[in-house]
Amino acid sequence: MLTHLVDDHSELVPLLLRLVHPHPDKGMVRALPVAMDRYGITLRLEHPRTHHDVRLPFKTPVTDINQAGPQIHALLTTARRLAHSGNLLA
Repeated sequence: MLTHLVDDHSELVPLLLRLVHPHPDKGMVRALPVAMDRYGITLRLEHPRTHHDVRLPFKTPVTDINQAGPQIHALLTTARRLAHSGNLLA
């Protein structure tokens, strides 16, 4: 699923960054989804000399693989809602 996200929907990764608190600083050079488990997605935030990982939790843990897609869509919906409400996390 993460490969599909990066290869076919890479424009959605910056959208997911809206859920990171505190918001990544301007020195970040790349964000990459690196892991997903039943509890959420982990993004690696890369900086010129270092990196750190942040978890974006699902609303509820995934108990079946068929729930993963809807949970990712829920994260994206939340990120879009933040963008449109003017309440970006800062």
